[in-house]
Amino acid sequence: MKKQTEKEDRLDRIERGLEAFFQGMAELRESQKRTDEQLNRTDAQILELRESQKRTDEQLNRTDAQILELKESQKMTDEQLNRTDAQILELKESQKMTDEQLRKTIKKLDEIGRQLGDLGLVQGETAEDLFYRNLRSLFKKERDLIFTDVKRNLKRKGVGEYDIVAVNGEAVLVVEVKNKLQKRMVDRFATNKLPKFKEIFPEYRGRRIFGGIGALVVKDDVSRYAEKAGLYVLTQSSEGGATLTNRKNFRAREFG
Repeated sequence: MKKQTEKEDRLDRIERGLEAFFQGMAELRESQKRTDEQLNRTDAQILELRESQKRTDEQLNRTDAQILELKESQKMTDEQLNRTDAQILELKESQKMTDEQLRKTIKKLDEIGRQLGDLGLVQGETAEDLFYRNLRSLFKKERDLIFTDVKRNLKRKGVGEYDIVAVNGEAVLVVEVKNKLQKRMVDRFATNKLPKFKEIFPEYRGRRIFGGIGALVVKDDVSRYAEKAGLYVLTQSSEGGATLTNRKNFRAREFG
Protein backbone atom coordinates (compact mmCIF):
# COMPACT_ATOMS: atom_id res chain seq x y z
CA MET A 1 0.00 0.00 0.00
CA LYS A 2 2.81 2.32 0.87
CA LYS A 3 4.62 1.51 -2.33
CA GLN A 4 1.45 2.13 -4.28
CA THR A 5 1.12 5.55 -2.74
CA GLU A 6 4.75 6.46 -3.44
CA LYS A 7 4.29 5.35 -7.05
CA GLU A 8 1.25 7.58 -7.43
CA ASP A 9 3.12 10.52 -5.92
CA ARG A 10 5.90 10.10 -8.48
CA LEU A 11 3.42 9.96 -11.28
CA ASP A 12 1.75 13.11 -9.99
CA ARG A 13 5.07 14.89 -9.84
CA ILE A 14 5.93 13.75 -13.33
CA GLU A 15 2.56 14.92 -14.62
CA ARG A 16 2.93 18.22 -12.87
CA GLY A 17 6.47 18.51 -14.26
CA LEU A 18 5.21 17.72 -17.75
CA GLU A 19 2.41 20.23 -17.37
CA ALA A 20 4.87 22.84 -16.21
CA PHE A 21 7.17 21.89 -19.06
CA PHE A 22 4.45 22.13 -21.67
CA GLN A 23 3.16 25.35 -20.16
CA GLY A 24 6.71 26.75 -20.22
CA MET A 25 7.03 25.65 -23.83
CA ALA A 26 3.75 27.37 -24.70
CA GLU A 27 4.87 30.50 -22.96
CA LEU A 28 8.19 30.35 -24.81
CA ARG A 29 6.34 29.97 -28.07
CA GLU A 30 4.12 32.98 -27.25
CA SER A 31 7.19 34.93 -26.23
CA GLN A 32 8.98 33.88 -29.44
CA LYS A 33 5.91 34.89 -31.42
CA ARG A 34 5.82 38.28 -29.75
CA THR A 35 9.56 38.59 -30.31
CA ASP A 36 9.18 37.68 -33.97
CA GLU A 37 6.36 40.20 -34.33
CA GLN A 38 8.50 42.85 -32.69
CA LEU A 39 11.39 41.88 -34.94
CA ASN A 40 9.11 42.14 -37.96
CA ARG A 41 7.89 45.54 -36.82
CA THR A 42 11.46 46.55 -36.17
CA ASP A 43 12.48 45.39 -39.67
CA ALA A 44 9.57 47.38 -41.13
CA GLN A 45 10.61 50.42 -39.12
CA ILE A 46 14.20 49.97 -40.22
CA LEU A 47 13.00 49.69 -43.83
CA GLU A 48 10.84 52.76 -43.37
CA LEU A 49 13.76 54.59 -41.80
CA ARG A 50 15.94 53.57 -44.71
CA GLU A 51 13.32 54.83 -47.17
CA SER A 52 13.04 58.06 -45.17
CA GLN A 53 16.81 58.38 -45.15
CA LYS A 54 16.84 57.78 -48.88
CA ARG A 55 14.27 60.50 -49.42
CA THR A 56 16.20 62.78 -47.09
CA ASP A 57 19.39 62.10 -49.05
CA GLU A 58 17.57 62.81 -52.31
CA GLN A 59 16.23 66.07 -50.88
CA LEU A 60 19.68 66.96 -49.65
CA ASN A 61 21.09 66.18 -53.09
CA ARG A 62 18.42 68.37 -54.71
CA THR A 63 19.10 71.08 -52.15
CA ASP A 64 22.82 70.87 -52.89
CA ALA A 65 22.02 71.16 -56.61
CA GLN A 66 19.75 74.14 -55.95
CA ILE A 67 22.40 75.76 -53.78
CA LEU A 68 24.95 75.21 -56.56
CA GLU A 69 22.50 76.60 -59.10
CA LEU A 70 21.85 79.62 -56.88
CA LYS A 71 25.58 80.16 -56.50
CA GLU A 72 26.00 80.02 -60.28
CA SER A 73 23.08 82.39 -60.72
CA GLN A 74 24.55 84.75 -58.13
CA LYS A 75 27.88 84.55 -59.91
CA MET A 76 26.26 85.48 -63.22
CA THR A 77 24.30 88.28 -61.49
CA ASP A 78 27.51 89.63 -59.98
CA GLU A 79 29.16 89.52 -63.41
CA GLN A 80 26.20 91.33 -64.96
CA LEU A 81 26.32 93.94 -62.19
CA ASN A 82 30.02 94.40 -62.79
CA ARG A 83 29.42 94.84 -66.51
CA THR A 84 26.55 97.23 -65.80
CA ASP A 85 28.75 99.28 -63.47
CA ALA A 86 31.40 99.37 -66.17
CA GLN A 87 28.82 100.46 -68.75
CA ILE A 88 27.48 103.16 -66.42
CA LEU A 89 31.00 104.42 -65.87
CA GLU A 90 31.62 104.37 -69.60
CA LEU A 91 28.36 106.25 -70.23
CA LYS A 92 29.30 108.85 -67.62
CA GLU A 93 32.65 109.35 -69.29
CA SER A 94 30.96 109.56 -72.69
CA GLN A 95 28.40 112.04 -71.34
CA LYS A 96 31.22 114.08 -69.85
CA MET A 97 32.97 114.23 -73.22
CA THR A 98 29.67 115.01 -74.97
CA ASP A 99 28.95 117.85 -72.54
CA GLU A 100 32.42 119.22 -73.13
CA GLN A 101 32.00 119.00 -76.91
CA LEU A 102 28.56 120.60 -76.62
CA ARG A 103 30.00 123.42 -74.53
CA LYS A 104 32.72 124.01 -77.11
CA THR A 105 30.18 123.85 -79.95
CA ILE A 106 27.89 126.36 -78.21
CA LYS A 107 30.86 128.64 -77.65
CA LYS A 108 31.78 128.41 -81.33
CA LEU A 109 28.17 129.03 -82.38
CA ASP A 110 27.99 132.04 -80.08
CA GLU A 111 31.16 133.38 -81.66
CA ILE A 112 29.84 132.72 -85.16
CA GLY A 113 26.55 134.36 -84.23
CA ARG A 114 28.39 137.37 -82.89
CA GLN A 115 30.47 137.57 -86.04
CA LEU A 116 27.39 137.22 -88.23
CA GLY A 117 25.63 139.82 -86.16
CA ASP A 118 28.56 142.17 -86.56
CA LEU A 119 28.68 141.38 -90.27
CA GLY A 120 24.95 141.98 -90.64
CA LEU A 121 25.26 145.25 -88.75
CA VAL A 122 28.13 146.34 -90.98
CA GLN A 123 26.25 145.33 -94.12
CA GLY A 124 23.13 147.09 -92.86
CA GLU A 125 25.07 150.25 -92.20
CA THR A 126 26.76 149.93 -95.60
CA ALA A 127 23.42 149.57 -97.40
CA GLU A 128 21.85 152.39 -95.44
CA ASP A 129 24.81 154.66 -96.12
CA LEU A 130 24.73 153.78 -99.85
CA PHE A 131 21.07 154.70 -100.31
CA TYR A 132 21.26 157.74 -98.04
CA ARG A 133 24.16 159.25 -100.02
CA ASN A 134 22.65 158.48 -103.45
CA LEU A 135 18.94 159.11 -102.85
CA ARG A 136 18.84 162.75 -104.00
CA SER A 137 20.77 162.20 -107.23
CA LEU A 138 19.05 158.89 -107.95
CA PHE A 139 15.49 160.22 -107.79
CA LYS A 140 16.40 163.44 -109.59
CA LYS A 141 17.90 161.44 -112.45
CA GLU A 142 15.37 158.59 -112.61
CA ARG A 143 12.12 160.29 -111.54
CA ASP A 144 12.85 163.99 -111.76
CA LEU A 145 12.09 164.35 -108.08
CA ILE A 146 14.02 166.83 -105.95
CA PHE A 147 14.24 166.14 -102.25
CA THR A 148 15.01 169.22 -100.19
CA ASP A 149 15.65 167.38 -96.94
CA VAL A 150 16.90 163.83 -96.31
CA LYS A 151 17.05 162.45 -92.78
CA ARG A 152 18.69 159.22 -91.61
CA ASN A 153 17.50 157.04 -88.70
CA LEU A 154 14.47 159.12 -87.85
CA LYS A 155 13.18 157.65 -84.59
CA ARG A 156 11.02 158.22 -81.57
CA LYS A 157 12.38 156.27 -78.61
CA GLY A 158 10.27 153.31 -77.64
CA VAL A 159 7.80 153.92 -80.46
CA GLY A 160 9.39 153.50 -83.88
CA GLU A 161 12.36 154.12 -86.17
CA TYR A 162 12.67 154.66 -89.93
CA ASP A 163 15.91 154.31 -91.86
CA ILE A 164 15.62 157.15 -94.40
CA VAL A 165 13.03 159.93 -94.67
CA ALA A 166 13.19 162.33 -97.64
CA VAL A 167 10.94 165.43 -98.09
CA ASN A 168 9.80 166.81 -101.46
CA GLY A 169 7.44 169.79 -101.01
CA GLU A 170 4.19 168.26 -99.79
CA ALA A 171 5.40 164.67 -100.24
CA VAL A 172 7.51 162.42 -97.99
CA LEU A 173 9.38 159.29 -99.08
CA VAL A 174 9.99 156.78 -96.26
CA VAL A 175 12.62 154.14 -97.11
CA GLU A 176 13.22 150.82 -95.28
CA VAL A 177 16.72 149.32 -95.74
CA LYS A 178 17.62 145.59 -95.65
CA ASN A 179 20.62 143.47 -96.59
CA LYS A 180 18.69 140.90 -98.67
CA LEU A 181 15.09 141.69 -99.52
CA GLN A 182 12.38 139.07 -98.93
CA LYS A 183 8.64 139.18 -99.57
CA ARG A 184 7.76 138.97 -95.86
CA MET A 185 9.83 142.14 -95.31
CA VAL A 186 7.84 143.90 -98.02
CA ASP A 187 4.55 142.84 -96.39
CA ARG A 188 5.61 143.91 -92.92
CA PHE A 189 6.81 147.33 -94.10
CA ALA A 190 3.88 148.11 -96.42
CA THR A 191 1.15 146.69 -94.17
CA ASN A 192 2.30 147.44 -90.62
CA LYS A 193 5.19 149.87 -90.36
CA LEU A 194 4.60 152.45 -93.10
CA PRO A 195 0.91 153.19 -92.27
CA LYS A 196 1.98 154.13 -88.69
CA PHE A 197 4.46 156.78 -89.86
CA LYS A 198 2.13 159.78 -89.46
CA GLU A 199 0.91 158.51 -86.11
CA ILE A 200 4.46 158.30 -84.77
CA PHE A 201 5.56 161.57 -86.41
CA PRO A 202 2.47 163.82 -86.44
CA GLU A 203 4.50 166.73 -87.88
CA TYR A 204 4.17 165.00 -91.28
CA ARG A 205 0.39 164.57 -91.15
CA GLY A 206 -0.24 167.29 -93.73
CA ARG A 207 1.97 165.59 -96.33
CA ARG A 208 1.49 162.74 -98.78
CA ILE A 209 3.39 159.60 -97.73
CA PHE A 210 5.13 157.28 -100.19
CA GLY A 211 7.25 154.25 -99.49
CA GLY A 212 10.49 152.77 -100.73
CA ILE A 213 12.44 149.70 -99.80
CA GLY A 214 16.13 149.11 -100.50
CA ALA A 215 18.52 146.19 -100.19
CA LEU A 216 21.96 145.21 -101.44
CA VAL A 217 20.48 141.96 -102.77
CA VAL A 218 17.08 142.00 -104.52
CA LYS A 219 15.83 139.10 -106.65
CA ASP A 220 13.64 139.94 -109.66
CA ASP A 221 10.51 138.25 -108.31
CA VAL A 222 10.84 140.05 -104.98
CA SER A 223 11.43 143.34 -106.79
CA ARG A 224 8.21 142.88 -108.78
CA TYR A 225 6.39 141.89 -105.57
CA ALA A 226 7.47 145.12 -103.85
CA GLU A 227 6.58 147.13 -106.93
CA LYS A 228 3.05 145.67 -106.91
CA ALA A 229 2.79 146.76 -103.27
CA GLY A 230 3.33 150.32 -104.53
CA LEU A 231 6.89 150.76 -103.26
CA TYR A 232 9.98 152.20 -104.88
CA VAL A 233 12.67 149.51 -104.95
CA LEU A 234 16.32 150.50 -104.50
CA THR A 235 19.34 148.24 -104.88
CA GLN A 236 23.07 148.36 -105.59
CA SER A 237 24.11 148.98 -109.20
CA SER A 238 26.81 147.01 -110.99
CA GLU A 239 29.10 150.04 -110.61
CA GLY A 240 28.63 150.10 -106.84
CA GLY A 241 26.17 152.96 -106.75
CA ALA A 242 22.41 152.93 -106.21
CA THR A 243 19.68 152.23 -108.74
CA LEU A 244 15.89 151.85 -108.97
CA THR A 245 14.46 148.56 -110.24
CA ASN A 246 10.98 149.96 -110.86
CA ARG A 247 9.73 149.99 -114.42
CA LYS A 248 9.23 153.34 -116.22
CA ASN A 249 5.43 153.19 -116.01
CA PHE A 250 5.48 152.53 -112.22
CA ARG A 251 3.19 154.72 -110.12
CA ALA A 252 3.90 154.84 -106.38
CA ARG A 253 1.13 154.13 -103.90
CA GLU A 254 0.22 156.79 -101.38
CA PHE A 255 0.14 155.51 -97.77
CA GLY A 256 -1.72 157.01 -94.84
